[in-house]
Amino acid sequence: MFKEKDEPEEDLHATSFGSEITVNDSTEEDFSLTDDIVYALAVKGRLILIDKEMEEILEEIENLEERVKVGLVPKEDAKNRVDELNKRFVEIKIEKKQLKKKFTPIPIFELIDKKETAKERLSKLKGLKKEKSISQKTYEKMEREYREEIATTEKAITNELLKMERWKDQLKKQLAQKRETLETLFVRKSTGELTEDEYNKERAELSEEIKNWEAALEELQKTLKKLK
Repeated sequence: MFKEKDEPEEDLHATSFGSEITVNDSTEEDFSLTDDIVYALAVKGRLILIDKEMEEILEEIENLEERVKVGLVPKEDAKNRVDELNKRFVEIKIEKKQLKKKFTPIPIFELIDKKETAKERLSKLKGLKKEKSISQKTYEKMEREYREEIATTEKAITNELLKMERWKDQLKKQLAQKRETLETLFVRKSTGELTEDEYNKERAELSEEIKNWEAALEELQKTLKKLK
């Protein structure tokens, strides 16, 4: 499970996209991989898995209800299974809520949302022109505005992709270092430098950290593959 971070609670179904996004040129400092970024990537991957499992649970419950109706499954057997599924559904729903309370949006997804919104508005604008609901002058003014917004966000998305490539390299490098540290802990315990309790405590903390970083790297690689 992910290490908790204290953040203000937000609604379970609230979108992580902001209403306004400021686009800035990337700097070297922007490429730094922080713990917040790692956590956000790891959480995003886990949230996707939770959503998938919740959908599967609802589908199985629906299928069981249909099978009971046609006599393919005894009612008592179905009830027991539905109870198990409902219990699991509640567990992962609570986990999802806790994760979303501490989830920090990743800029590239906000930018993609902004670009898609501008494209939709441009499409509607063309519809208004076709219907002759607006003047040519107004059309040209608004078309220029929407196209500029699309171009600006596309440039920012390119910068974010470059940044994420750097993050991927940093994640791989630091993951290797953390795994090496884990092995070093074992050596220190084996040589008597660390007690069993000290070793177990440090190993547990580092193993949890490694799990987060592995999840972050996996999600980052999936995202880059999807967006390229």
